[in-house]
Amino acid sequence: MKLSRRHFLRDVSRGLGCLAAASALPRWLGEAEAASISGYAGYRAAVCVFLLGGNDSNNLLIPKLSTPYAQYKAARPNIGIANADLLTLNPIGQPAASYGLHPSLVKLQALFEQEKAAIVCNVGPLVLPMRKADYVNGTVARPDNLFSHADQQDAWASSIANPSSISLPVELIGKVTGWAGRTADKLFALKDTDYPRVTSFGGKAIFSAGGSKQPMIVSSNGTLGFRTSSDAGFNALYQESLSEVLKIHNDVTLQASYGGTFTTAQSFAAARTTAREAAWGLLPQATREAIDALFVLPEGGSGWGLPGQLYQVVRDLVAGATPAASGGLGLKRQVFSVGLGGFDTHTGQDVAQSSLFKQLDFALDAFHQALTILRATTNFGATPPQTTLFTISDFGRTFVENSDKGTDHGWGSHMIVLGDRVAGKRLYGAFPNLDLTNGGTNNPDTTDSRGRWIPSLTVDQYAYSVAAWLGLSTTTERDYVFPNLAAYVSAAAANKFPADAQKTKIGFLLADA
Repeated sequence: MKLSRRHFLRDVSRGLGCLAAASALPRWLGEAEAASISGYAGYRAAVCVFLLGGNDSNNLLIPKLSTPYAQYKAARPNIGIANADLLTLNPIGQPAASYGLHPSLVKLQALFEQEKAAIVCNVGPLVLPMRKADYVNGTVARPDNLFSHADQQDAWASSIANPSSISLPVELIGKVTGWAGRTADKLFALKDTDYPRVTSFGGKAIFSAGGSKQPMIVSSNGTLGFRTSSDAGFNALYQESLSEVLKIHNDVTLQASYGGTFTTAQSFAAARTTAREAAWGLLPQATREAIDALFVLPEGGSGWGLPGQLYQVVRDLVAGATPAASGGLGLKRQVFSVGLGGFDTHTGQDVAQSSLFKQLDFALDAFHQALTILRATTNFGATPPQTTLFTISDFGRTFVENSDKGTDHGWGSHMIVLGDRVAGKRLYGAFPNLDLTNGGTNNPDTTDSRGRWIPSLTVDQYAYSVAAWLGLSTTTERDYVFPNLAAYVSAAAANKFPADAQKTKIGFLLADA
């Protein structure tokens, strides 16, 4: 089929989408201003790891004590893990050896015991706090299309479980945005630079979208630029067509035209690359080599994508934390999004999840070690970069296994938080009651006989805990980013829910000294 010049121009334009988001950046290039941020004066980054497909956290965190373990094994005769194979955890405030991790999470177990990692139990999308009677009788609105992949991914990424039930800030009406993007709207009005603060190497696009601040979408190998091929003739035609695009003005200002947008995008991509290389080059060679070595894939890791994504996050945050005067970006706060797919384990979960957890375990540990190495350098002075990594997923899965040695779509799920500022070696929230006697009729934590857990904490609380650590502080900011949170907490207090449900934040991050 012959490709017309019109179609070629159209396709070139589409290929520049990730760069065109930077069209407002001439103000940034060479004109960074120091930010005024209360709290930690150095650099902070939040890193979201989206476990796409709905991770079965019932096989991530498992009780080891006799009664709950017996309930666990009764529900999972085929995919249940032997008690002796579990990696023992000793959570603060819990009986010794009361829980265990999946056997593939060896490095995470060590980080948990070192108080660098924690697990937030039974968290998920909610409109208002819900008891079982509310679910059964419909007295409290459920999240839209509960148990649907797409809808629940959006609920996690946006922290809005049921858009029709809340009043959005007027500037967000009609817009599809995520809580990271909305956090950028408010935090980055601090104007240290116009550089996009939310960078996505994977995950769910909506997570990064804001009302005014646009995210940067980057390929998983870290490259931000125009595509090329091995065909020199194609590349020449590509550049010729691009030149034609750059001449389009259409009687509007250059800044608003294709030409302005793409010229800025090219400048921005080049400047970003320069900053990344300059900041990385400032690190001692031994530091660079040590970090590179952490991400060398182990035997059997061929094809793993998550470690590479997190390596690119490390490279980006080094550039972000390095002062502009030294050739870096001189930022104070950033949010990153990465993703690992394959968690929709309806069949063969024992094998599939074990493989996924090995990749996750390797990647999280490599990332954490890399940041530990960076903080030990003198490049960042008295305020080395701080990061908090946290997982999200579509939903948990049924506690009762299915006939295909898998599990089906559930609701509440356990999430991992990791970082030097995490109050670790703890379980946050309420671990669900695993008793499904008589089909779980008398169990308040499940919607049905298969063990779909009603969340004890909401995504809003989980996400706000991270956003507040980044610097979101005022009630006005909170209500813009999390428009349902105030109503949720108020309802929890009015209806005498447990104390954790009445808090706007979960305490898994240490306060600033």
